[in-house]
Amino acid sequence: GNIDMSDLKAKAEQHKNNLAALMVTYPSTYGVFEDGIIDIIDTVHTNGGQVYMDGANMNAQVALTSPARIGADVCHLNLHKTFCIPHGGGGPGVGTIGVAKHLAPFLPGHPVQAVGGEGINVKEKADTPVSAAPYGSAAILPISWMYIKMMGEPGLKKATQIAILNANYMAKRLEAHYPILYRGSNGQCAHEFIIDLRPFKQFGVTEEVCWKGGMKGGREGGREG
Repeated sequence: GNIDMSDLKAKAEQHKNNLAALMVTYPSTYGVFEDGIIDIIDTVHTNGGQVYMDGANMNAQVALTSPARIGADVCHLNLHKTFCIPHGGGGPGVGTIGVAKHLAPFLPGHPVQAVGGEGINVKEKADTPVSAAPYGSAAILPISWMYIKMMGEPGLKKATQIAILNANYMAKRLEAHYPILYRGSNGQCAHEFIIDLRPFKQFGVTEEVCWKGGMKGGREGGREG
């Protein structure tokens, strides 16, 4: 489930004259903190590319690590799941875009209200809009703001630790009954894990059957992001 470093380095070198960017999810959708994440990002940078980090799994990073720490250039921070917005049915896809300071001047503006982001090296502008609302969703963003303010760094850190602890507890309880795919080099997972249902398909048990069963029991189906 990890990135093949030899293949990545070979392809990055081969396409270095045209390499734009690499998108990476950290921890991965397999539920693994890849040991080589910094090497992956350094490889892309060395060959002239930028790194976009998918923030879908930030609830396994908050207050423990960060996109900046591993060297990512751009990150989309999903507010659902990590920052208290409902996930799935009823949870709008709202997120903040974070960029390194060398990309800050290129953040989008808005023709009605000049904007350009906040932080170092930002530049207000009245063009290149990406949203009708220059400041995002006024109905959604205050919820995440209040969650972060009330939790504080200690609370956010504990939420991350509990997410990782819960996933490893569940994997340990289930491993005797279901194959658990992909674990980190330390034998543990991040905030989620994958159960292999292929051995059960001969009995008509599919991912959809399990998902619908979970929904009937009042649980969200196993789809993250």
